[in-house]
Amino acid sequence: MKKIAIIGAGAMGSVYGGLLGAAGCEVWLLDIWQEHIDVIRKKGITVKGASSNRRVRVHATTSPEDIGLCDLVVIATKAHDIEAALKNTPMMGPETIVLSIQNGIGNAERIEKIIGPQNLLIGIAEGFGASVVKPGEVYHHGWAMIHLGEYRAGLSKRTAQLAAVWKSAGFNIKVSKDIHSVIWGKLTRNVAFSAICTIAGLRIGQVIKNASAWQIALACAREAKDTALAKGIVLPYKDPSRWLKAFAAKIPEAKPSMLIDVEAGRKSEIDALNGAVVKEAESHGVYAPANTIMTTLVKTLEEKNRVFGQAFGVF
Repeated sequence: MKKIAIIGAGAMGSVYGGLLGAAGCEVWLLDIWQEHIDVIRKKGITVKGASSNRRVRVHATTSPEDIGLCDLVVIATKAHDIEAALKNTPMMGPETIVLSIQNGIGNAERIEKIIGPQNLLIGIAEGFGASVVKPGEVYHHGWAMIHLGEYRAGLSKRTAQLAAVWKSAGFNIKVSKDIHSVIWGKLTRNVAFSAICTIAGLRIGQVIKNASAWQIALACAREAKDTALAKGIVLPYKDPSRWLKAFAAKIPEAKPSMLIDVEAGRKSEIDALNGAVVKEAESHGVYAPANTIMTTLVKTLEEKNRVFGQAFGVF
């Protein structure tokens, strides 16, 4: 598993590529951001922060045809870019493992419709943050754990082999036989903090200290829990309040990626987070008013910024 393509060379994808490249893998970064790709081609990808400072020579391109057949393809795009990212994939063969490392729910199901379920694995990044400093350079804020698991659940030899590759690059890896439990555990935190932080301009730790914001966050989390249980998901927590507070205590100054995206004028992943909980809740007879309202508010904010510009502020 030595030749790896990473579709989506944003902050997270670039960190993945830089560290895997430093570990001796043949890495290809694929992205439509021409300036970023050009710098990486000339100078390599610079990764600074939690995983040490380094510049790593990796391949970079805007064209899938340049890459050739790969052992592993990592999908690290935003949720709303999945179909575009997989429109042309000559790097995938019958034995190529496809690993989705993305926020939210519904991503794997959409990928499955395009490539089938046979070679699909899911990765969940926990406590893992990164940001783009400038073209060709990213800052790695922190890393706790990446969970890996089969889309169809269960344990497999290839998952263990994949974990070994990522561990060789310095990642803390845990193989899960029920990756969907991990997905919904993270989703609970995402829906609790992402939307309210985006609407109110708060950091994660500030939500806990703001009684009104905390009330909204907890309501969103409880609806996610109710929906997961209705689906038959075994959750990694019992009390969502304790689950959220323990998480916030670890990264109180962190900004959710949704807030960062909206501040930068980019489309958020609200449809894969709070919006996805609303859809799943409806299909399983669960009432989810808090997530419905937060989804509508974030979309209102996005539309406001699109029409009137960022000069009007985030909140």
